[in-house]
Amino acid sequence: MKGQSPHHNPDIMHTEKNVFENIFNTVIDINGMTKDNIRVRMHIALFCHRKNIELTYIRSQVIKPKTNFALDKNTQLLVYQWLKSLYFPDGHSSNISRLVNFKDCKLYGMKSHNYHMFMQIFIPLVYRDLLLKGI
Repeated sequence: MKGQSPHHNPDIMHTEKNVFENIFNTVIDINGMTKDNIRVRMHIALFCHRKNIELTYIRSQVIKPKTNFALDKNTQLLVYQWLKSLYFPDGHSSNISRLVNFKDCKLYGMKSHNYHMFMQIFIPLVYRDLLLKGI
């Protein structure tokens, strides 16, 4: 439309990408890319009063306890191994196994359709058995 800025129209695929990356990086606990940081933990202490995940101060050191929604290293490797073993019929999805990098424990080269597939199919499948039921 004439006179309207395109910046006010949200791009659904871009939004889906951002939501996926935030969920995946937080659950896989990718250092520097997770939304579970010190500032969030300080807010938890102020507003939520969940003692089991609040920051702990020992002398001059701040300790951030592990949460229920962050997977340990062995479970993270299970997720990546499962993703590496996936095969799909032609045209259904790109070859997900090529996107997995074990060395960095990251996914590379994902396209918008891959993010959509992860949000709709893979996240519920992967995390259904790996995370506690209340999460």
